[in-house]
Amino acid sequence: MGKRFIWIVIGIIPANFVLALIFMPPAGDPATDPLLFFWWIVFTTVLFDSLYTICFVNVEALFPDKFRTDKARRKARGWGTPLSMLALPVASIVPPIILGLFGGIDVQAAYLPMILLIIATIAPISLLFLPGMRENKEIIERYYISKEKPESFVAALKSTLKQKSFVYYVILFFGFQVVTGSLTASIPYAVNFVLPGPPFGVELNMILLFAFFLTGAIISVPFWIRVAKRIKNNKKTALIGGVCLIAGAFLTTFYTNIFDSMIYQFILGFTMGNFWALMTIYFSDVLDERVVLTKSPNRGTTVGVSAFLSRFARAAQITIFTIVHVLTGFVEGASTQSTAAQIGIRLHMSLIPAIILLICLIIYWKYYPITPEIWMQNKRKLKELGF
Repeated sequence: MGKRFIWIVIGIIPANFVLALIFMPPAGDPATDPLLFFWWIVFTTVLFDSLYTICFVNVEALFPDKFRTDKARRKARGWGTPLSMLALPVASIVPPIILGLFGGIDVQAAYLPMILLIIATIAPISLLFLPGMRENKEIIERYYISKEKPESFVAALKSTLKQKSFVYYVILFFGFQVVTGSLTASIPYAVNFVLPGPPFGVELNMILLFAFFLTGAIISVPFWIRVAKRIKNNKKTALIGGVCLIAGAFLTTFYTNIFDSMIYQFILGFTMGNFWALMTIYFSDVLDERVVLTKSPNRGTTVGVSAFLSRFARAAQITIFTIVHVLTGFVEGASTQSTAAQIGIRLHMSLIPAIILLICLIIYWKYYPITPEIWMQNKRKLKELGF
């Protein structure tokens, strides 16, 4: 069956249905029995995240084995990136619309059609996705070359953190995730509390902003892949993309109405396309070096540690929002916000994430070790090792 396919199946099939459990708590009143609901959320989210991790740690680790050359990896990301970009705004826009349509009758009951739509969407996609995850005979045989030994998470964490390229890649990825998470989480705040009275309506304004962001990102994918192909230096390509994204995020601070906001979102999407299209390729360089250092195709541990550390970006985004809202006097549930609170929304939407990414990019530029020369050496050693 191969090393990874069976784990992908074990993770992705039940994850479709466990996701629904998060929105189907037991009967009761959370006001009088909050612990029951608290532990329900903890249990179901941890279970879902565990299944998701089991699946996608193996998917990410399989990517460098499936696509051996930079050309093949760029082509794969050229197809995959627009789909992942499309998923983000759809996931942000559709559930609130469904909850708005059905929530007038019963807010809790409104989650049922949303859950059914989610399962009806992702369950068929999950099944269609599985054939491409099958490992061929050549990949399976490569696993036996190394006589790979099991490695505990603590041992994997220690050895992985000794790999400099991994540490500085994670720092760069952290900055990118903070920008992405802050942007998508801030758009509802901006539409509801900062933008002037809607010419199109709140929901349509939100859809327009996501649409322009998505359009810019999708259009940028061939451009960034062509840039990477021409430069032939993944570190330099990442630095160019990072500088452009920082500029795009900073520019987004100054929106005044829905029309210039759409332009800024288009620019931001275009600049974000670099990391969206090529981040997997940047990580593949790190995973290839990992194989060279360990003389084993044990990429899964590195991907697992990366997935674990990536959770800190989400925590950082929530912390930023909390601190900004407290300091600027944001009033939860209010229909309008003070000028200070509106400035805070602008800050956590763009400027603060841009500064974080700038710091991460400087560290990456200064210390990330995989130059084109080292990249070529790693490719030669992989060939010698039979990987």
